[in-house]
Amino acid sequence: MNLPKNYLATLKQRKTPLKITSERQELIQRFVDKINLERVGTKWKPVTARQINVLISFLKTPDLYWLLGECERAPSFSKKFFGKLRDTKVKK
Repeated sequence: MNLPKNYLATLKQRKTPLKITSERQELIQRFVDKINLERVGTKWKPVTARQINVLISFLKTPDLYWLLGECERAPSFSKKFFGKLRDTKVKK
């Protein structure tokens, strides 16, 4: 995955600095950054930490580490992320 040349500059220009106070928030921010990195130049809007937090609210912190590892090994981080979340839904 190649970073756009101005990606780090755009992260530094955030309106409000990140206030990461827990391990879970740090993991969520890593998910957000990697998903948004793949969305640069596409029709998809960037995701927010709140959106990701709502999607993975049922997972415990050790499970987030597992999910992050699975997604990083996949060719497409976001496809694997959303695919794994779809697989975990309860089937009726």
